[in-house]
Amino acid sequence: MVSSNLYMLGESFGKSIRDIITTLKSSEWSEGVPSFDGHILKQSYRSIMTFPSWYKSWWTNLYKENPVHVWIETVLILFLVYMIFFQQILSRRARASKAGGQGKGEQRALTEAEKEELILEWTPASLVPYNKEEEDEQGHVLHEQLKEQEIIIHKVLQGGKLVIEDKRPSLRSSKDTSCITDKEEKKDSSCSQPVSPSSPVKTRTVLNMCSHDFLGMSTNPALRTASKSALSVYGCGSCGPRGFYGTIDVHLDLEDEMSKFTNAEAAILYSDGASCSSSTVAAFAKRGDLLVVDEGIYEALGVGAGLSRANVHVFRHNDMKDLRRVLHRIQITDAKIGRSPNSQRRFIIVEGLYRNYGHIAPIDELVALKNEFSYRLIVDESFSFGTLGHTGRGTMEHYHKKVTRDVDICIISLENALGSIGGITVGNLEVVDHQRLSGAGYCFSASAPPFTASAAMASLACLKTNGHSLMKVLAEKRRLVYDGLRSIEGLMVMSDDESCIVLLTLDSSDSLSQDQEEWIYHQIVRNCLLEGGVIFGVSSSIRSKRGKEYTSRPPALKMTVTVAHSEQDLNMAIQTLQKAVKHVLSL
Repeated sequence: MVSSNLYMLGESFGKSIRDIITTLKSSEWSEGVPSFDGHILKQSYRSIMTFPSWYKSWWTNLYKENPVHVWIETVLILFLVYMIFFQQILSRRARASKAGGQGKGEQRALTEAEKEELILEWTPASLVPYNKEEEDEQGHVLHEQLKEQEIIIHKVLQGGKLVIEDKRPSLRSSKDTSCITDKEEKKDSSCSQPVSPSSPVKTRTVLNMCSHDFLGMSTNPALRTASKSALSVYGCGSCGPRGFYGTIDVHLDLEDEMSKFTNAEAAILYSDGASCSSSTVAAFAKRGDLLVVDEGIYEALGVGAGLSRANVHVFRHNDMKDLRRVLHRIQITDAKIGRSPNSQRRFIIVEGLYRNYGHIAPIDELVALKNEFSYRLIVDESFSFGTLGHTGRGTMEHYHKKVTRDVDICIISLENALGSIGGITVGNLEVVDHQRLSGAGYCFSASAPPFTASAAMASLACLKTNGHSLMKVLAEKRRLVYDGLRSIEGLMVMSDDESCIVLLTLDSSDSLSQDQEEWIYHQIVRNCLLEGGVIFGVSSSIRSKRGKEYTSRPPALKMTVTVAHSEQDLNMAIQTLQKAVKHVLSL
């Protein structure tokens, strides 16, 4: 019996320990430490040497009583020794062989992708000696100028205008006569005026040329009426995520209306536009899957690609030849390692209208490539919905394509053309139902307040009724803006003519660094705001990592075209920009 045999081993070991302790007690102690004479050492040596014989006796008896138990323990012990010692040795040898080649002095040749990554990571040393005092002075000046450009909005007005805090240096002068007094407030509300009798803060009305409210819906009275009605019925919040008491009938109504409007099978509503994009991508792609993304995608899609932990491959912005090259390279790798395309989920991810470039994605070519190489296509229509197509249905309508038939997943933000808050993903029933359990922004975020969903429904109803006329007006204003911008000497239009997002670069910037170019853009924007009362933006140079590859985009001036801008406002904005460019470039 195993238990009696084990007791015998323990009893023998205990007797040995007892003999050693007894010997130590009987020995002489000096300053709290026993004096080790020959008898103690002999007793300890005898106990240690007899332990193997005890263990052997115990093991032999155990094998006689239960041989199966002994064999199982022996195999486990040998496997443990192998894992601890031999496996580590083999893995170290494999790593050394991979890094050093076959011979000791040989080095493994870098692949083209590794060379490209090293080149992108490399930062060249400056050829100009470092001057800390000059850099500190420039940094201080830029910081002060950027503080002047900080916009504190007090009120949003119709017509694409804002009431902002006035930070013009002229206001600090006692001779300034541009500000009106309280008595003159009714005569001209566009000039500077106190916010309240007790506050010294001055405000001014400026023209906003950076809004993504392309259809002017955020100041539409119909949206305000719908929001007030929803507040009176449902209250403000929804009190939980969609799956936990957070779903209200207006959420389901909005999903139903959007799926009908986009000719999709179903739709799912998120409470935030950015989380809609990032959660949708991460819901379908996991570790081991494959994403092929445009290097120009905006932050929300980039975050989704990173959260998915999938393998990310990047192709040059809006370059279908480079996309074909990337897809073909993956196809060759599949054949080389014997991997089936069906062994992982594969997606191509693009924007319908790129926020940071103003370029329209060639959906027809993308659909052809995704069918040829057996990929699924995700299109983010956040900035194209409500601006493209003859009724505002985005790039799908612009290219005469359909969701679920040509594009597998379509993402739409409610925060731009629809003037509300949130985002919606449309597709087939399987796409939508999968996100109800896998979309992080859907499962773990509080659902959209009912009044924002009601506002989006009112905006969508307006687009259904007046979509064609709104697109016609928007096209006319785009044409006016692009014609005017091309007449400005020193600037070059980067964006597509049908884009409501307009990016401009210097006509001759080859001799400038990106930091110098961005500095010039900030000076132009500052001049437009302080002197002309028009808000333009700067698209900063950003270097980001997509998977294992680095992407960068050059700086640019940025503006948008909306239905709310009048022809007079647009002409004034172009003239202001022209004067600012001439002034800054002449310095």
